[in-house]
Amino acid sequence: MKNIIITAYKRESDNDLVGTINRILGKTDNNPVFPNPPAVLGEIKADLPAFITSITKASGGDEEFLSAKKDFRTNMLIKLGILAEYVTLTCGGDRTKLLSSGFELNRARGEKSLAAIKELKVTAERTGEANTRVKKVAGAKAYIHQYTPDPLMEDSVWVSKFVTDSRYTFTGLKSKEKYLFQVIAIGMNGQETVSPAVARVIQ
Repeated sequence: MKNIIITAYKRESDNDLVGTINRILGKTDNNPVFPNPPAVLGEIKADLPAFITSITKASGGDEEFLSAKKDFRTNMLIKLGILAEYVTLTCGGDRTKLLSSGFELNRARGEKSLAAIKELKVTAERTGEANTRVKKVAGAKAYIHQYTPDPLMEDSVWVSKFVTDSRYTFTGLKSKEKYLFQVIAIGMNGQETVSPAVARVIQ
């Protein structure tokens, strides 16, 4: 079976698309498999905070903001397509290399995709701590719990913890600071599903 990148991200909701973009950026940026990434990778990273802002503004239903968000989304999808072409050419059909890009691939017969993570619960009841929790995902072998300071910036870096549990407690966070959290479930064959990002102010 030929290994190819699929474009299911085009049909994702805005919030799910943001999660997909974060995953692709986290895996592709500074990845030795892709030593000479195209300029579009940096452009996606630079545009992401504005895209997130446009989604927030459009949530009120204002037609101007809805139109601006649609334009941002179209632009991001075009750039993701260009990046996918680069990844495809660079990997030469190698499934492991393709998966290291964060893009979703076509599945082998019998290989099931992971169910979407619809909700991420984040509690911050103790000073300097935050608890992340999602419902267990059928078929997931591990979870990546992540945080980064809010708002999301071009140079934002996600701190990641790889565990087998669908919940995790982060410690050593700065009190009164606001952070973004997300969780990625990993399947037996490298499938991934990303939770919505949730912001919390730390006690």
